[in-house]
Amino acid sequence: MRLEYAVKWEDFEPLQSPFTLRAGSSAGFKAALVFCGLIALLGVYCLAQGLGLPVAIFLIGLGAVGAGLCYFSDKRSVQKKKEKYDKNLRAAYQKLHCRDRRTCEIDENGFTVSCKCGTLTQPWSNVVSFSENKTHVSIGTKGGAQILPKSAFSSEAQVTEFRAFVTGKLNQDKQITSPHFDVACKPEDFRNAYWLHVLKGGGWRVLSRVVLTYCTVTYGAFVIWRNLATQSPAILFGLIGGLVGLPLIRLARTRQQHYFGPLRVTFGEEGLHLQDPTNQSRISWTQFLGYVEDNNTLLLYRTPKIYRLIPKRALTGRGVEFLKMVEAKLPHYDYKNPEREVIGEASDTPQPASQSCASQGSANRASKAASGSN
Repeated sequence: MRLEYAVKWEDFEPLQSPFTLRAGSSAGFKAALVFCGLIALLGVYCLAQGLGLPVAIFLIGLGAVGAGLCYFSDKRSVQKKKEKYDKNLRAAYQKLHCRDRRTCEIDENGFTVSCKCGTLTQPWSNVVSFSENKTHVSIGTKGGAQILPKSAFSSEAQVTEFRAFVTGKLNQDKQITSPHFDVACKPEDFRNAYWLHVLKGGGWRVLSRVVLTYCTVTYGAFVIWRNLATQSPAILFGLIGGLVGLPLIRLARTRQQHYFGPLRVTFGEEGLHLQDPTNQSRISWTQFLGYVEDNNTLLLYRTPKIYRLIPKRALTGRGVEFLKMVEAKLPHYDYKNPEREVIGEASDTPQPASQSCASQGSANRASKAASGSN
């Protein structure tokens, strides 16, 4: 099969990280809002202490007006950033190499992509994943990914033929009789995985640094309050707001998006095949550092910070064989000495759904990284 296509703007734009910033969502605005709230709270305190109605009204009004001005200022800032984002996106499209003509050929030996810049051929043995959405298909390899717009295909039937051919090559080493199990993660599974990682996977080191930093800041705030709070109640309110607001802002910025849909895990002597409704990938056992487990959760480590979550409730029937094979193929993960060599570490990064039960990066970042290798 041979495809000739041009990268249109309509094909380029969906692959880029979307502009998600909204007025009122930035960390700076939230910090300013906390400060304005503390000013208004100080006005309420003054009113309760009988320090004068005019002073109380002034402080409460100042806090309300300040919050309003902060919102409109943040809204204006978001508009400017959106304009800059659109301008940079257009510039990136104009600089995209060979966007007017590219070709992709697939045959029994592999697939070849070419343009004026050169030609790259990949054998099917290097292919580790296949994924698609409404507008694109992606072939992931050990060195990156090749993304093709569906507009390059003449019909939906040709897309179906392409999908069947590539997934057939991807699964050519998977025996029909290979055991498998199905799993769909729940929010509590990710919480259990986090605490298992903290207790047995070395995650306590990161957590301890965060706790130590917060304790240090808290002690510093206590010293400041002890020496200066008697001069002005505003200092006490400011310290409390900072101690409460900063962790909340940090939590909001680091919150991850997880996949809760169905995932089929097929396993054998060579490794794992992962499949969800739109993606497929394969991972060899040699790509894992090791595993840790408790009564409810199994974690397969790719790197000291990246693991795949398997809830043990899914390991029934043929799934029991999976746990035995993990114990036979992988060592217990030792975060102090992660010496096991990882081969092809980035092999499944183009797979948002193969990351469905793992603490890995988002699908948007994977798609953007893949588009850069196109």
